[in-house]
Amino acid sequence: MRAFNWFVRLILFLLFFGLALNNLEPTVLHLLFGTQWKAPLFVLLLAAFTLGAVLGALAMLPGWMRARRQRATPPPAAKPATAPSEPVRTAPAVIDGTPDGV
Repeated sequence: MRAFNWFVRLILFLLFFGLALNNLEPTVLHLLFGTQWKAPLFVLLLAAFTLGAVLGALAMLPGWMRARRQRATPPPAAKPATAPSEPVRTAPAVIDGTPDGV
């Protein structure tokens, strides 16, 4: 299994490396107030992917922390079940004058 994981990592690396080699053209990213960022296309793609991954992790952080706190606190002790003092009696269901609507 360990060799398979390394094989998958190698294939992914080679795919991303080939993508980077095919996207070496200089690209200009026009930002606000007339600023520009000139970089190869693969750098801009990598930056966009990284920014998305970081923002996604930050968006999930409150839920992770809430779940972690819930796992850390022990559940409240259950109250022992008490028997009712008197049994509950229910009336038979009667619909249209016949029992159980049949």
